Amino acid sequence: MFWFIFIFAFIFLWAFASFVLGGPNLENFDSSTGEQFDSHPDDLQANKDLLKIFKGVKSKAKSTKSLKKGLAVVREFADNLSQDLDSNCSFASVTANSVKCEWVVAPNADTKRRVLFLHGGAFIFGSPKGHRIMSHQLSNIANAAVLSVDYRMLPESKRMLSSIDAQSAYHYILSNGPDGTEELDKLIVAGDSAGGNLALMLSGWSKSNAARKPDGVIGFSPSLDTTLSSPTFLSNRKTDPLLGLPLGMLARLPRILSLWFGLFSMRCNPSNTIVSPLFGRLDELAPTLIHASSSEVLLGDAIRYTNKAKAAGSDVTLQIWDDQIHDWHLFNHEIGSGKQAWSEIEKFLTRI
Repeated sequence: MFWFIFIFAFIFLWAFASFVLGGPNLENFDSSTGEQFDSHPDDLQANKDLLKIFKGVKSKAKSTKSLKKGLAVVREFADNLSQDLDSNCSFASVTANSVKCEWVVAPNADTKRRVLFLHGGAFIFGSPKGHRIMSHQLSNIANAAVLSVDYRMLPESKRMLSSIDAQSAYHYILSNGPDGTEELDKLIVAGDSAGGNLALMLSGWSKSNAARKPDGVIGFSPSLDTTLSSPTFLSNRKTDPLLGLPLGMLARLPRILSLWFGLFSMRCNPSNTIVSPLFGRLDELAPTLIHASSSEVLLGDAIRYTNKAKAAGSDVTLQIWDDQIHDWHLFNHEIGSGKQAWSEIEKFLTRI
């Protein structure tokens, strides 16, 4: 009887993970795609300096010998990423449909042109304050008012609540600017890493759940498949100094274990299209620009999303930079490839 129960339980757990939690097989969208950009001579030293800082933060967090205190150390670091930013923008807190946000507005920006920005941080850290580097850049190059969303995060909140907050902020920005109710002429949705997940989720979700789609979408090193099924989670785990260890380790687990871990840690199905926008319908999307590094584990997500969206007839452009650190737009925004990447984003914004 014991062995019968054990075998039955194993079959159930395997079947549920495989057919409910795992999502569809998208291996047919793995072919290489996208415009390629070489690295810049200034990148090497900049990345060395940055990794030294990250190592210090990791060491400090580890020395607390507490997950809670260690997370507090990482969150403090992330919240101060933009502390040295010399910005010409104004920054104002606002509550958008019960969601905490921040308006970031460059001098003379057209407030009828707006950007909804979602920060990165693996859904466990990050904030509008820490990501002012990116919201400042977007306001200036888009000549727009940027609404930066302070969505709820793990582990305090379920993963799905970050998506709900993003959706609430989306509804808000359609009819509100930094000075109150105002018409909207142009809407861009943008996000980096985890925020890229939310941005591209909104792109698909808005087609049938909002008054209008965005006019353009930007994903900076976006995470798009919470089931971790793309091959670069394994092939790039040794070349990605930021995400290679944690995500590569999860991807190396037997798939049944990684999927159940995702279910319990996020408290939602990892293949749900709201948390894994790669699995959603990608037809009739707004013009979209995705940036990724050739060496990051999330590269495969970007490739699969681009190929699947193009096959569905959507205008999605993927640009891949050689050997960049994950989310280099944030960390090295004024240096080498970071500066060039922002230039490409400005070109994209001028054509939509």
